[in-house]
Amino acid sequence: MLAWRPSLPCAALVLCTILFARSAHATGKQGDFIQTDTIGTSIVSRNLDDGTTTSLRNVVNISEFIGLHYYVVDRVRLGMNLQFTERTWPDPPPNRSRFQRFGFLPQIGWNFFDPLFTSLVFGIIPRTDGRAHLNLTVQGVWGVSFPLSDRVRMSVAGEVPYTYYDKHQVGLTALTGVSIRL
Repeated sequence: MLAWRPSLPCAALVLCTILFARSAHATGKQGDFIQTDTIGTSIVSRNLDDGTTTSLRNVVNISEFIGLHYYVVDRVRLGMNLQFTERTWPDPPPNRSRFQRFGFLPQIGWNFFDPLFTSLVFGIIPRTDGRAHLNLTVQGVWGVSFPLSDRVRMSVAGEVPYTYYDKHQVGLTALTGVSIRL
């Protein structure tokens, strides 16, 4: 119980943000464009083909997602992110690059209850595992976004990616980022 106490202020902040979100900081309206910058890391992944599990104990990759999104109707957006992933630990094998992954991530997002949101993301990944190798993914994202100003929001989210082309893998990714209404 003692280890959980430092989390109480964060949990209280999240709860207050959800309960007392102001409409002045409401999420996107039809016609709004937002630019997003997100950083994330895979917490755990399970290869369903060979039954192996990889976590932060084995490998640390940091991903950056840069995107542009358009609200087609209030609270519903279509967008595209580019993903760049770099291996930070351990060093990749000799025949692989530190630049682990590059991908195109078209998506549809829904801000269903300010500040909560969800997204369905499709991944077309021409670079995987530090080499030119195609993979396809589908990902579910759930998160919360906090207003920093009238045009800027900070988000914290969890993502469940499923790789279904060439290999079958499922995982859990932690994400945080900012979005700027243009």
